[in-house]
Amino acid sequence: MGKDQTLLLCLTLILTAQLGQGEKVVLFPAPAASYVIYHTNIAKALMDLGHHVWICIPDYLSERVIAKDIPVNVIRYGKKMGNFEDNLLKNTRMVEAYWEGEANSILSFIPLMKEVKKFTRGVLSDAEFIETLGDLKPDLMVFDGGALFKDVLVIAYKYDIPFAFIGTMHDMVLARVPFSPAAEPFPFGHDSNKMSFLSRVRNTLIALAMVSFDLFSEDILSTFAPEKPYLSPSELALRAEVFIAEIDHVLDYPRPTLPNTKLIGGSSASDPKPLKEDFKAFVDASTHGIAVVSFGSNEFPIPEAILLKLASAFQRLDLNTVWRANLTSPDPKKIMTSNWIPQNDLLGQPNTKVFVSHCGKNGQYEALYHAVPILCLPIFGDQFYNLERIRLKGFGLGADMREVSSEELADLIKEVTYQPKYKTNIQRASTLFKELYKVPMKEAAYWLDHVMKYGGEYMRSSGQEMPLYQFLLIDVMAFLFGVLLGVIIFMCLVIRFLCTCLSRSKKSKTKTA
Repeated sequence: MGKDQTLLLCLTLILTAQLGQGEKVVLFPAPAASYVIYHTNIAKALMDLGHHVWICIPDYLSERVIAKDIPVNVIRYGKKMGNFEDNLLKNTRMVEAYWEGEANSILSFIPLMKEVKKFTRGVLSDAEFIETLGDLKPDLMVFDGGALFKDVLVIAYKYDIPFAFIGTMHDMVLARVPFSPAAEPFPFGHDSNKMSFLSRVRNTLIALAMVSFDLFSEDILSTFAPEKPYLSPSELALRAEVFIAEIDHVLDYPRPTLPNTKLIGGSSASDPKPLKEDFKAFVDASTHGIAVVSFGSNEFPIPEAILLKLASAFQRLDLNTVWRANLTSPDPKKIMTSNWIPQNDLLGQPNTKVFVSHCGKNGQYEALYHAVPILCLPIFGDQFYNLERIRLKGFGLGADMREVSSEELADLIKEVTYQPKYKTNIQRASTLFKELYKVPMKEAAYWLDHVMKYGGEYMRSSGQEMPLYQFLLIDVMAFLFGVLLGVIIFMCLVIRFLCTCLSRSKKSKTKTA
């Protein structure tokens, strides 16, 4: 273990012993800025409940703005692994393919899966990091609920640490939730919950693929925890104390859940904090209101031609624009550009009229929380699914950045801003959301605190305890098929016997005649 981490660990353990209250919680978000943001919010809420919280952050992210003011202990890892987000963009071409007009297909996820597997194995091979977690002896680890990153569960299994999931997707297959592919769409395409026949076929095939192919590495346990009894990775995942999903029935679609699945909405959303002086001065000077523009914290590369098109569209508006972009503003009095913006706080300003976004989950929930209509400009992944639900629920519109002109883009922004139906719809939804889900980060912290006190065993369905073949009734269907086949064979033999008897009878009568 490194000297710095050893010193940090010793100090925090001494402080924990002195305080004598609260549990030790380690959060392990996926290695991307947007995931770190909402895990950080949950960490703050857990600290408010008196717990001692650590958050695991890859080395390349620890110096960025998102991590500088985190009031929790940070455990760094992956010093020799490089920038995961840069490697992902470079090696998968998912974003680059979009700008080149290629459609994302299932095959495009193969290089993504390879890159993630490479990363998770790098994490598990970081002996200093793993030793730090083992010495800390957390009372609970909280892993990201994304299916691709669950190989790191082996850490909790290795040290007998209870764990929970929190993620952007309600993984009904992993959590063994009975569902119908005809009514519950997966966020991998353009489908809503009002599916056509072909959409239902596609959704069913996705469901079959998710059931049939385990995204975990089958050898991960035997490689990194050979001393432990073998469990299949899916069996290990089902030991989670609680599954917390960053979706809800207001922005997303109604879905079936089990008692140990908790839908909380987006925990990056909260009441706005006061703006810093430069942002405050610009917003206060915007007498016609502002448009907030952001394409996420992952810094997707956007071609220069598209940036020029966006800038031209923003200059056509009466609104002023706060734009998260790494470029010099063409008109600083009208368009404020910055490498980082306080997105949630800006969306919470009274004179924010519209949110122009790539339709990431965090931004959508912040816009819903603050009742700001959205213009969605998706690029890849679940963003197209997110656009469809925004359009279906009447919270805004969408467009293809590659095809829309600057004039058309400006007209769409004006329609979303000034057509009252979009504001009315999202204002109603915002009120409902706040009534049902309160403050999502506090809801997440409540359930994590709850399972640390009482455990999650009492919420676990028997379907989460049995082998997959029993849950899917494969043994029952095989038995019934065998019975049916036996009956058919028996009937065929009876018919054959009767036919033989009838034939013999006819021959006997013929000879007698």
